Amino acid sequence: MSLRDVFSKNLKFYRKKMCYSQQQLAERCNIATNYLSEIERGQKFPSVDMIEHISTELKIPPYLLFIDSKTAVNNNLLTKKRNEEFSEKLLSEVSNILKEYGFSES
Repeated sequence: MSLRDVFSKNLKFYRKKMCYSQQQLAERCNIATNYLSEIERGQKFPSVDMIEHISTELKIPPYLLFIDSKTAVNNNLLTKKRNEEFSEKLLSEVSNILKEYGFSES
């Protein structure tokens, strides 16, 4: 699979994961819907600035748009990210509980 194909597939995956239609994401990125459609079909490729803007709207780091899912699973890239997010959330929740019961953070 080419890098363009990986990018297109991932863009569509993360757009749907955020529950955005093509029109909604296009509006958020200030681009035409048919341009976004062409990107998702691999007919066009966005600039680096547009990739950064798209990834910001999708709330993901840009590199995730370029990683083949098989490679990510094989290298545990997605698992590591999930574990980091889980750890941060867990620490935040524990901190909130401690505050609720009058324990101060040190």
